[in-house]
Amino acid sequence: MTTTPAPGTVTAKGAPDPAAPADRHVLDHAYLPVMTLRDSALRNNTAVMQAYVERHGLLFAPHMKTHMAPALAERQIAAGAWGVTVASVQQAMVAWEHGVHRILVANEVLDPAGLAWLASRRAADPDADVLCYIDSPAGVAAGRAAQDTVDGELHVLVEVGFPGGRTGVRTATAAHEVALSAHDAGLTLRGVSGYEGGLPGVDAARDYVAGVLGIAAAVRPLVDAPGALLSMGGSAWFDGVVDAVAERPDDLDVLLRSGASLTHDDGFYADRTPFARHPDEGALIPAIEVWGRVTSCPEPGLALVAVGKRDISFDEGLPVVRSVRPQGLPGGAAAGTQVVPPPGAVTVTRLDDQHCYLTLAAGWAGLTPGDVVVFGVSHPCTVFDKWRQVLVIDDDERVTDTIATWF
Repeated sequence: MTTTPAPGTVTAKGAPDPAAPADRHVLDHAYLPVMTLRDSALRNNTAVMQAYVERHGLLFAPHMKTHMAPALAERQIAAGAWGVTVASVQQAMVAWEHGVHRILVANEVLDPAGLAWLASRRAADPDADVLCYIDSPAGVAAGRAAQDTVDGELHVLVEVGFPGGRTGVRTATAAHEVALSAHDAGLTLRGVSGYEGGLPGVDAARDYVAGVLGIAAAVRPLVDAPGALLSMGGSAWFDGVVDAVAERPDDLDVLLRSGASLTHDDGFYADRTPFARHPDEGALIPAIEVWGRVTSCPEPGLALVAVGKRDISFDEGLPVVRSVRPQGLPGGAAAGTQVVPPPGAVTVTRLDDQHCYLTLAAGWAGLTPGDVVVFGVSHPCTVFDKWRQVLVIDDDERVTDTIATWF
């Protein structure tokens, strides 16, 4: 007689039942909701982006803040990425402790403890390359003080912003003044940086990056190294970056940071990706899905799914329904059965903390309590932080791995 192992105890969100076998369908031993990543999409997107940057002669430091999953960063580095980008010293520490020692902190750092950690990295590993941004005399002074505290080296890029944007100096004159101040203070000036992702379109991004390129050339004499760096790259307009830096000097390396390309999405970046404008360069595939069960159909045209703001991103658009698994039964043929609703048949109209409201078009009665709905997301950066563990699945939706996030 075959017995089913007793359920274990799940203490980390997204973790599988400890009693679950390694080889199983995503719905076997599942405590819904769960977040999954399709391995085939991850492989495709990693290869497409690495081929893109190599084709255009760029370096690649994908933004790890998107997922904060060292296992995913390792995939990109193995494919040829220079290192990773992060947004904070704490995130840099996560990368460092998982063996990544080429790190760009794409932010100003003025916290003394954080700056001291950054300035001490080359003492810990002579081959390390760890950088951060400056955009003010205060940043220069804080960096010098931290550098002196640990008798280390702080490597910096001058960030160049744009009016109405976020951080970064606003003029070429201010950029040169900060660069000169950093150089004279004994910081290691490496070049300049910017962020075009907050601009309204690719044309505006192209013009802005061209201006930053000019600033990079102007401060080049202050960079005491054989080559300087220019770092750019959100995940929306990086084709504008490529256009703007096409005629760059030979001694200027361009480091692209686009991070959401690894998982892509079904909304915000699907509408903006450069690969939609340049299909000859490749294509990205949405890798993220969140699985939840229908718990109630209390009135005609309405279904409630046990997925909410604590489980899925909503800051740049609501989720979309990718498919439905009738009754969502674990194992066997039922687990692999799926229905793809026709356009407009089922729409996410609202999210509460733990509930998703689905509006069903008249004449489409395609949901019943017990069904499993598979959602795609808009904006991957704010779904990963809701999960401590994420299941990786193959195209048969069998679990192949479980990866941890470090937020």
